[in-house]
Amino acid sequence: MNRSPASSAMPNGLDTSFQILHGHPAGPIETAWRACLSESDFPTHYAAPEYFRETIHYGTNPFAILSTLGERVTAVMTGIHHSGRVQSGMANRPQIAFSRHADRPLAMSNVIAGLLQETGPAKLVDLFLWSDMAELVDARFRQRQNRGVVILDLSAGPDALFRKFSQTRRNDIRRAIKCGVSVDLANSRDDVYAYYAVCVDWARRRFLPITEEEQFQRILAARTNRQLFLARHNGEVIAGLVLRFFPGGVVELAGNSSLQGALPLKPNDLLHWRAIEWACAEGLSKCSLGGHSLFLRKFGGKVVPTTRYRLDLSLFRRHIIRDWMAERVGEIRPFVPPRMVDLGRSLRGHINNLRSHAGGRSA
Repeated sequence: MNRSPASSAMPNGLDTSFQILHGHPAGPIETAWRACLSESDFPTHYAAPEYFRETIHYGTNPFAILSTLGERVTAVMTGIHHSGRVQSGMANRPQIAFSRHADRPLAMSNVIAGLLQETGPAKLVDLFLWSDMAELVDARFRQRQNRGVVILDLSAGPDALFRKFSQTRRNDIRRAIKCGVSVDLANSRDDVYAYYAVCVDWARRRFLPITEEEQFQRILAARTNRQLFLARHNGEVIAGLVLRFFPGGVVELAGNSSLQGALPLKPNDLLHWRAIEWACAEGLSKCSLGGHSLFLRKFGGKVVPTTRYRLDLSLFRRHIIRDWMAERVGEIRPFVPPRMVDLGRSLRGHINNLRSHAGGRSA
């Protein structure tokens, strides 16, 4: 593990600092990191030390920035450094956690200072945060708000959550059960392989990159922070749902694939419901559904917006120019025939697939 400590003198005179890690920590720093997560209102798996054990397989350079106050960790941010770009999180997945006892402006100042040190000669920095953190980020970063993520408060319990589902969602769950769809947890390599075949079929239909089977098996073998739910019909696996979670904290829906011909059986509706039931039983605090689509909004919950903060360090600010052009295209998209939009998406997916096979996949 590489560690880069740094100090910053703040106006309030506190002895503050940050540390940059490039590998799984050990000893006192790991203990302090985990203590911060135990004191956080929104601890996620990708803000935990185990983050390094997954991203290392994608050929990227993962990092974690810890804001420290004395021997305490007050905040943590994780991300990747790849191909001249530094990125923390995604539009549907901020990778940051604060201790409830932290001075948030001070802690954010520290992790951003660490992020800029990590950036080095890179020309683009992308940071995704929950939108209520906007006032904590300085004006150097250009902001773009995203629609956000549906979040469920699991403390309400499964019965109360089910009553908040849309009537259509409740009916589709009952329909899946009536049609003989069952859901259970994967508990063997054969189970994972059966779902892998479903994922390959799903990815090919969308011209998306295909993960190698051994890597797929390795990630899903970590039962302390991952679970795979399988939907079966007549003994055949027809759909699956992957959960990523931090024990006692947040569970996130990390992946969902299904066979095209099985969709009338509504396996995905039942999968999500069984996952929510499981998360409540496990004592997890919140559930991030991983997006804001209509399908997900029908599970109730609150859409929590996120914001992308971009720092363009390139010559002539070419990334900002591309953003401006994309925004203009977005403005005319409603006037483009749907078939042309679908064709464009298919071509873009096919190009990305070719690139991934030529140059390796990034996380």
